[in-house]
This record gives sequence, C-alpha cells and structure tokens, in this order.
Amino acid sequence: MKTSEDLASRLRNSAVSAAERKLAAAFAENFPTSALGTVESLATRAGVSGPTVLRYLAKLGFPRFAEFQAAVMQEVDRQLGSPLIQMETPSEDAANEEHLYRRVLLMQAESFRRMADRAVPAEFDKIADLLADPKLSVKTLGGRYSRNLAQRLSLQLGQVRAGVSLIDQPLGFAYDPLLDIGPRDLLVLFDYRRYQGELLRFAEGARDAGARIVLLTDLWRSPIAALAEAVLTAPETSASPFGSRVVPTAQVEALVAAVVERDRDAARKRLARIETLRRYGPHDDEDADD
Repeated sequence: MKTSEDLASRLRNSAVSAAERKLAAAFAENFPTSALGTVESLATRAGVSGPTVLRYLAKLGFPRFAEFQAAVMQEVDRQLGSPLIQMETPSEDAANEEHLYRRVLLMQAESFRRMADRAVPAEFDKIADLLADPKLSVKTLGGRYSRNLAQRLSLQLGQVRAGVSLIDQPLGFAYDPLLDIGPRDLLVLFDYRRYQGELLRFAEGARDAGARIVLLTDLWRSPIAALAEAVLTAPETSASPFGSRVVPTAQVEALVAAVVERDRDAARKRLARIETLRRYGPHDDEDADD
C-alpha cells in the first residue's frame, strides 16, 4: 500500500487533461474526506463524468474503485488516530488565549501550508499559460470584496505584458463591457462567497461571445467554475467577518511571476520601457539621453 503522502501527491500531480485537472482540484480540497463517496458524487463535485473518474483512478494505479476507497479510508484512520495530529491541533480555548493579532497571523500561516500541500500544479500552469499567451487580451473582473484582487492582477500583469485591462464597476454592476469581449479575450474572474449572480451572468455572456475564462474562488467554488477552463481555490479562514484574501493575493503574485518566467526577456524589455517613460516622459531614447 502506498503511503498517504504518495496518494495525495499522485492525486494532485498526475492530472494532464482538463477533466483530470478538475478531478485533481476536487480531490485536493479537504483531502482525504474530499475523496470519500461514490463515483457519481465525486464526478458531480468535479464536474466530470463517472467514467472519467474511473479512468483517472486506474491511471493512478487503482484498477478498482474499491481499492482507491480503501487507500483513502486508511488515510482517514491515520489522521484521526494520530497523536501528533491531535497534539498539533489546538483546542478552541487554547486558541482564544492568544492575542488576536498573533492568532490571525498563525491562521494565515496555516492557510498557506494547507494550500501548498493541496496545490494542483497543472491547474496553476494552465492559467499561467493562458495569461502569458500573446494572442490573448486579458481582462480582469472581481466582485464587491474581490475587485482589489482583479485590480492587483491587472496592474502587475500589465507591467510585464501588453493587452491587460481591468473591467471596473465603481458605480454598480454593468454588462456594457461584454460588447467588446470576444474569442481573443481571456476573462479572469474573482468570485468568493457570497457569490454574485451578476458575475455569473457576465461570465455566461463572455463565454457565449467566445471568450476563454479562468476563475479564482474559495474552497466551495463559485458556480462560475462550471464555465472556467481552470480554477484556483483558496481558504477564507479569518477572524474578520469578510473572509481572508491573503492566499488569493499570493496566488496573483505567483501567477505574475509565472508569466515572467515564460518570457523573461520580453518582460524585462517592457519594464525597462516603463521605467524610461516614467523618468523622461513620452520621448524617444535619444531625447532621454540629452
């Protein structure tokens, strides 16, 4: 029997196709309990077919679904019965003894650790490849409490590649920007609970217009996930009533770094030109040297 670490790693890292990446992302969330249930329930949660689930598990070395379930149950038993796990999980009373500031910092550190353990590299790489594609224009859009993430991605990504814009909705939601969206656009959406119906309808309109869609959302997954080619999820655990956007901010920074890695020379030249414009204004290089 493979170790639980091997099982979790294989579930995350063996995905290649879009359907496999959806499955890997579904398994990664709250593993091992996320892997419990019937073939049909797993397929429904991931948005794929039952045969897709069975083919993926066979690829991972489980020709029978019962063998996979046995491996998952072994991991459940290990986690529930491990004294180390119990010791490292503080009680609610113990946590409350901490100062709020320290408790929040530790909470965010745990969120980062959990997401690193459950990351699906193929899903991240798919989004990075789309963001780096020079044939696509990138448009970003967020909800009430995530528009700052859309703005951050637009500002940072626009420094390293052309064709990036923010769809801003400062005075209420409007669908007018759909008029200018088409097959050469990549729409990056940020949607976290409580999900906005306007964002879903906007995504549906963009897809109908031929745009490609990627999504950053929470662990419960916005309904937009059904329309997206790739999805990144993040926990919302926070002492704040508005949920945490610390992990999504790190995801944005990681995506920008990945785009730079895909064409470092082009990014360097663009940043150099930006610095020249900021220093000398809209003059040519010869005038700037005078």
